[in-house]
Amino acid sequence: MPLRMGNFPLLDCDSGDLYAYSAQRWIWNEAQQLRSRYVSFDLHTLIQIAEEAGGDNAVCVNVSKLPEGNFNKAFLVTMRDGLELVVKIPNPNAGPSHYTTASEVGTMQYARENLQRPVPRVLSYCSRALESKLGLEYIIVEKAQGIELSHIWESLKPRDKLSIVRQIGSITSTLSKARFPFHGSLYLREDISKSESIKIDDTFVIGPITGRAWFDDRRGEVDVQRGPWTSTNFTINAIIQRELSCINKFSGSPRACQQGIFNGPGGYHPTKVRKLSVLQDFLTIYQYILPKDEGLNAGIIWHNDLHTGNIFVDKDNPTKITSIIDWQAIPIYPIFLIAHHPSLIEYDGPKPERFIQPRLPENIEKLNSQDQKVARELFLAQTFWLYYETQVYKEAPDLLQAFKYRETLQSELLSLVGSIFDDGEPHVQKLLANVARDNIWKQLVGEDNHGKPSVPCPLNYTERDLVKQSKEYAKWEKDIERKTRVIDELGVYTGWNGAVSPGDYEEVVRRLTLSKKRFLDRESRTPEELVLWEKAWPFEAKPGSFMVREVALICRRRYLRDIYSLPVRLERNRNTKILSPLSRARFTIYPSALVPYDFLRKYAALNETLAHFYTTVCTSTPSEERLEKNPYSKAFFDNFGEWM
Repeated sequence: MPLRMGNFPLLDCDSGDLYAYSAQRWIWNEAQQLRSRYVSFDLHTLIQIAEEAGGDNAVCVNVSKLPEGNFNKAFLVTMRDGLELVVKIPNPNAGPSHYTTASEVGTMQYARENLQRPVPRVLSYCSRALESKLGLEYIIVEKAQGIELSHIWESLKPRDKLSIVRQIGSITSTLSKARFPFHGSLYLREDISKSESIKIDDTFVIGPITGRAWFDDRRGEVDVQRGPWTSTNFTINAIIQRELSCINKFSGSPRACQQGIFNGPGGYHPTKVRKLSVLQDFLTIYQYILPKDEGLNAGIIWHNDLHTGNIFVDKDNPTKITSIIDWQAIPIYPIFLIAHHPSLIEYDGPKPERFIQPRLPENIEKLNSQDQKVARELFLAQTFWLYYETQVYKEAPDLLQAFKYRETLQSELLSLVGSIFDDGEPHVQKLLANVARDNIWKQLVGEDNHGKPSVPCPLNYTERDLVKQSKEYAKWEKDIERKTRVIDELGVYTGWNGAVSPGDYEEVVRRLTLSKKRFLDRESRTPEELVLWEKAWPFEAKPGSFMVREVALICRRRYLRDIYSLPVRLERNRNTKILSPLSRARFTIYPSALVPYDFLRKYAALNETLAHFYTTVCTSTPSEERLEKNPYSKAFFDNFGEWM
């Protein structure tokens, strides 16, 4: 039976490739990132549960590992009769155990059976690892019919793309019309206890939320109420309490989550006091700015990631959508808070006026070729936007109202408050100051017979407060400009966490080094400022980490998987390219890991566990039994992440 990963049989391939994440590398915190995406299991058991899900006559003839996503591993299992199943296993970073898998199953079944949307059929699942034959949570679904839209999108004609956009408009309209009186996440009734759920019907309940905003960036570590909630008021209050808990518990959020390069000389300095103050101000007024329209407060399920990789179309008729995948971590939220235009049609640039056909510039023929290309691309993007909104207006006018509400001051405030732990408090403070103005406040709460606000605004900022807020906001904006410039130089995206394609790693490290030098030269006027800006630099590249990882990976395989017997040797080669400022010598672990010899020797002198590893493992060719019994090898792995 051929078991394959790409062009290689799975049973013969390196089990590290089977269990580990290899789609990306990280410039910093790589060990932690890889651990959060690592799962191990017995491949034969995976085949067994897939055959059971496929029916009495199902016999597996091929297994292949599918391209990896950030949160799951997926394996395509092909049966003798041609049936193709996908076994999906969540990584540790996917979300809360049990709830993430159970909610994904419930959401998929609801969208498929109750809403008649094109969603793969769930054949089998287990959301409790202790009850699973595999020892892990899993979901087995029929393979999505058709081909991935990303494979053909660029080759489609504009009219074919418009057809797909219209269908996405229809699919999202259907999602928005399924209203729920409560907020949280959707589950099958048998998967969640009565004490933590609210019954919807005989099949479905709403239980604790699994949305990533409640668990990413350490938010999963705080003890807060995670639903279900019976009103928008309770939902927003829970979001505020979550942010308050994170600010109080942790010293700060990951710097990748921050929009600017903060804490530099003369720049913006985030503090707990300022963040807590902004949230407390918001707490005093949020009930007054909630939408009064009952339709805007209704809960809906909403697919958060409708891009070409999650949309499948008919191979012979590529204008027909056949399947939508990736229903993990989807919350039920008020429609005004969660509904947004799909990723498929999002673009940078001016949005068209509603229901007014975009036009090309009248002088387009006089523009140079590059400007013509930009103008045509914008025209096409605006046309897709218009066609999507037109379809939504036809099928779900309330959804279009939710889009309009997102353009209001109230909506901006309500959507930003859930990220204060990370960043954004100066902007939220500025919005609160606007809300507190009499003319704005009266629009929100109404007027009495004397033209005064019907409810006095609880916020009262002095002129001195406003001046101080304005200065802090200006610093914050300037620091965002600094980071944006660096991001543009690097060619990465806002919120970049150091992830790169493996083949681009060294090039990105090179660009990052040059970018840091330019940044420090540009911003530092004195040696003292240089020190402060270097400390504020948020892109924590560590020289040599890409080489160190190779050692850790090989050694981790030896310790954890017990299937290798690779020769290990020390080798000095002064004719090779310098890999590190530390030494020209290389330390080689077969087959391909290269690390400077002096680099390991340096840490051997500083760390006892590495010293033992160095003397007992690196200087000999140990048997697997010897590695298994060596207590220092595990200690080495436990401590190695601190140096990567």
